[in-house]
Amino acid sequence: MKVSAHFSKMTLLVIMALCAIFLTACESTSTSKDTPLLVGPSSTPTNVQLGVDPALANANVFLDVAVPTFDAGFPVDKRGEIDYAQLDEEGIWPQLRRTEAKLFAIETKNALEREKAFGSVVAVPDASTPSDLFVLGKINHSDSEVVGASITVVDSSGEIWGKKDLKYEVSQNFFRDQRNSGKNSYEPFFDQISAYVVSLLKSLSEDEKRQIKNMSLMRYARYYSPEAFSQYIDSEIKRKNGQRYYKFELNGLPDNDDPMLKRIQELRAQELLFIDRLQDQYEVFEAEVKPSYQRWQEETLPELEAARSAAMKRNASAALGVGLGVLAAILSRNSGSSAGQVGAVLGGLGSIYAINEAFKSNSAMKVHSAVIEEKGQAVDLSVSPIEMEFEDNTIELQGTASEQYMQWKSHLRKIYEVERTPDLQL
Repeated sequence: MKVSAHFSKMTLLVIMALCAIFLTACESTSTSKDTPLLVGPSSTPTNVQLGVDPALANANVFLDVAVPTFDAGFPVDKRGEIDYAQLDEEGIWPQLRRTEAKLFAIETKNALEREKAFGSVVAVPDASTPSDLFVLGKINHSDSEVVGASITVVDSSGEIWGKKDLKYEVSQNFFRDQRNSGKNSYEPFFDQISAYVVSLLKSLSEDEKRQIKNMSLMRYARYYSPEAFSQYIDSEIKRKNGQRYYKFELNGLPDNDDPMLKRIQELRAQELLFIDRLQDQYEVFEAEVKPSYQRWQEETLPELEAARSAAMKRNASAALGVGLGVLAAILSRNSGSSAGQVGAVLGGLGSIYAINEAFKSNSAMKVHSAVIEEKGQAVDLSVSPIEMEFEDNTIELQGTASEQYMQWKSHLRKIYEVERTPDLQL
C-alpha cells in the first residue's frame, strides 16, 4: 500500500509537470485567429502587411485624412451655452473632457495610420484645414469604463459618407493584468473607428478618389481667389438622415500650368507644412498627458465598480427601511398588545438603522465621486510657440493650436493679397 501511494504521488507530480510544460508551450505558440501561423527561424515576409487590405494598401490614389479635435459633447441649454447643472448630473468634468477631445483625435489618427490605406493622416484643431477626408467625432460618454462617440465621415465635396455611434466597454480586469501596464485601454474603440472609415473607403473607385482630391484643391483655390476659381465649383444645400450640409460639384478644372493655381498650390503646401509641424506639438501633448490620463483610467475604473456597489447597497438599505417602517405602522395599528408595541419599536428602530445605513452608503458614493473628480482634474494642455518661415518672412505663432493655425492662415492670405496688389504692405 505504501508503494502504491508513493507511486500515485509520483504519477501526479509527473502529470502536473507535463501539464505545466504543455500550457507554457501553448502560451508561447498561440496565435490569434486573424494572424497567419508562422514557425521556424524565418521572419515575417516583408511583402505581407498583416491586417491591411492589399487592395487599399496597393491603391493608386490615397486620400489625405484630417481628424479635427472631437466635440466634447457638453450638454447645452436653450441659449446654446453649457448646461452646468446637466454637466454635473452626467458626471462630466469639463477640463478632463476637453483634454479627451484632443486625445481622442490623436488616437483616431494613430489608428487610421495603422490601416495603411490613406495618404497623410493628421490631427487638427478644427475642420477648416485643407484635406480630402474628415473624420468628425462627438464624445457621447467616457468614464474610464465605457467610451462612446458619434463618428461622421465627410469628404471635401461635402458628401457625408456615413455616421455611426460607436461604443466600447473596458473589462474590470484589464488593469489587473500587469502586461497591460501603460497600455491604452480604449485602443479597441479607436480601432473600431478606423475600421468603420476603411469600410466606407472600400466602396470608392480610383476615379472617385481622384475627383475628391481635385475638389480639395479647387475649394482651397476658391478660398483664396473666388473670382478666379468659383466658376469651377457649383454648390447646393442638401439633407441626409436629417442633417443639412453643403454639397459641392466640380464642373471643370483650370490648366495645370495656370500661374495663379501654381501660386495657390505653393501656399497650400505651406499650410500643410504647418499642419505637419503641428503634429509634433500633438505628439508632445500626447506624451505629457497620456501617463496622467492612463493613471486616471487605472485608478478610477475600480472606483466605478465601488460606486455601483455603494448605490446597490444604498437602494437595498432604503427599501429595507421603508419596509420596516410600514411593518411598524401595521403592528401598532392592529394590536394594542405588548407584542404589537414591541413590534412597533423594533420596526421603527430597524427603519432608522436601515435609512442611516443608506445615508452612509450615499456618503461613500460621494467619496468615490470625489476620487474620480480629483483624478480627472489633473490633466491639462499647453502648446509651445512655433516659428514658421516662408520667403524670407519669419513669424512666431503663439496661443492654442487653433489660434496658431488661424495666425498662419491669416499670414498666408496677407502674402497672397500683397502679390495681387503690390502696393500693400505686410
